[in-house]
Amino acid sequence: MKRNIIVLSILFLIVTACAGSESTPKEFQTDETQTKGPSSPTQTYTPTMEPTATSTPRPTIDLELVLTPETTVEYELTYKILKTSDDVQITMKKFGEGDLTVILAHQGTIGANQRDWEPFARMIAERGYRAVTLDFRGYGHSKGDMTMKYFLIRDMRAVIEYLKTEGYERLVCIGASMGGTTCLRAAVEYPLVGLVVIGSMMNQGEPTNTTEEELAALTMPKLFITTENDIYSEIPESIQSMYKIAQEPKQIQIFPGEAHGTQMFFQPYGEEFTAMLLAFLEWVR
Repeated sequence: MKRNIIVLSILFLIVTACAGSESTPKEFQTDETQTKGPSSPTQTYTPTMEPTATSTPRPTIDLELVLTPETTVEYELTYKILKTSDDVQITMKKFGEGDLTVILAHQGTIGANQRDWEPFARMIAERGYRAVTLDFRGYGHSKGDMTMKYFLIRDMRAVIEYLKTEGYERLVCIGASMGGTTCLRAAVEYPLVGLVVIGSMMNQGEPTNTTEEELAALTMPKLFITTENDIYSEIPESIQSMYKIAQEPKQIQIFPGEAHGTQMFFQPYGEEFTAMLLAFLEWVR
């Protein structure tokens, strides 16, 4: 009897230790931890984009895009400090040169800033794209108040207007969470050639809101991405609603799990997520 009790006690301690060893969710780790780049997953997950009735060619998801880039070019990294229309100083980075400029907009979770997109920015710069990241007001090295999220379109306008003065006309905006909301608004105000919205809402306060009518009028290729159980429960429904409202050409991808925004890079399907973004860029290039 005593022996059985001892065995049961040992089993209980082992189970308790295993449960207590679970790591802190990456969503709440520091930005330094979050910027390790697209992962090499131990599992594989093959996403299937929802089919739609359209004659528009669909981009093919090819993991070789992640593992073996078609071209590897040297690129320069430059820094720029910009002023918004309401006199807030924001910082941006530009990676390389190319025929297509990709603006990468970060989310607003703890520790987030433009560094979250840096590994992907370097990846596409090596493929001959021009990548641009920015710190929204109050984040990273930018000034201002991070609680003023409804003014983020002013930060994006400052970046786009600067790029226009430099002669960069073909712009794609890829944004996560509040960055995706801001990219959506930018697509209404500027003739972007591509839009990717990842784990975002349509609205976060004027003047960064977008109406259903404005979304429905967008004609550029659009990609909407979410997880089934995003940590922000309203996100999956929001993404699916945006997809339904949007006109062709459009795509949607719903991954398993609850990762939010750029945390998808660190999930078992991280390579597929990366390849999907690369395939979209090749599609609109």
